[in-house]
Order: sequence, then C-alpha cells, then structure tokens
Amino acid sequence: MKLSTKEFDAMQMGWRKWYIEKIELKTLEKFGLDLRGADVLEVGCGNGYAASLITKRGVNSYTGLDIMPEQLAIARKRNLPNATFVQGSADDLSRFADRSFDAILDFCILHHVEGWRTFFDESRRVLRGGGSIYVADLSKTCIHIVDALLHWDHAEEALFTLKEFEEEANRRGFETVHKANDLGLEGYFRFHKKEN
Repeated sequence: MKLSTKEFDAMQMGWRKWYIEKIELKTLEKFGLDLRGADVLEVGCGNGYAASLITKRGVNSYTGLDIMPEQLAIARKRNLPNATFVQGSADDLSRFADRSFDAILDFCILHHVEGWRTFFDESRRVLRGGGSIYVADLSKTCIHIVDALLHWDHAEEALFTLKEFEEEANRRGFETVHKANDLGLEGYFRFHKKEN
C-alpha cells in the first residue's frame, strides 16, 4: 500500500530521521545487527535515509525495496556506495534469487503490507543460512491511535498485534532471538532463519 500524502510528507521530516537513527537502529544493533560484509535488503526503504546509515556500516551490498516511485527517486539521488534501489512490495521478493541476503531490515513499513504474512515466506527463501530479519514496526493499537489523531487511514487488513506478528514469524520458519516493545506500540524483533 502506498503512503497517504500526509504520511508521505511526515516521513520526510527530521523527526523520522532522528527516530530511525537514535532509537530503531540503535535498538536493532543491541539485538546483534552487524552489517559488516553483509548483503542487506531493506523492505520499504522509503527516501533512503536508513540506507544512508546502513551503507556506512561496511556492507558488501545494500538493496532498498519500495513500492512508491516518489520515494525511490529521492533515495537514488543520495548516490550511496554499493546501494541499489528497486520498486516492489515486501510480500513479493520474487525478483531476488534464493539465499541472496544475510539480513533483511524493516523500519516501520510492514504495517502497510496486506501480505505481511507472505513476507516471512519470501524472507525465508531469500535469506542465507544464519540470516536474520530485523524489525522495528508498529502495532495495530499504535496505528489506531495515529489514525484517530492524524487521519492517515491505514488499511485494517495490514495491521497486526505484536504477539500475532511474532507468532506468524515463528510459524513460518523463524525463531525469535530478541524482542522488545515500547508500551506495546512499537515492537522490535530479531528473527533468525531456522535451518531444516
């Protein structure tokens, strides 16, 4: 799902950049996120701000995926080293070969993806052995509060509780290595790919 105009504008603001860098990324690093030499996929890469932080961490390659051409145009203007930006949705990673990535990152985008359950199947396929998904995302409760206050009108079908999100990841071949949440509003997870 595309962002509403109001939400798109909000995602370009300095507070969002600060929150990614100082809260979300720092929390995921406490969970073991180490991207040196890694091939990284970020789903919902948006304007590429997180990409600008990630590519400074010694990655081998970075791929940013987003459904909105407007976001990708901004991201591409950053001219980041070892970075590629492609259009697509987090629930369809068919453009990527099996075992292409060491890590997959989500900075608050999966609550826009009606096929978020399929995202776990797709991630399992494209992650290498030992790979992990690192997630910072918003719960259904948080989105309902945001929509009541700001009228961003998220699609109800894409929303999840943090518990159901974790249970779905576990059902689809991932084990929870770390998790935390901020008052049940934003959840942080590291899901490790289980080997058969």
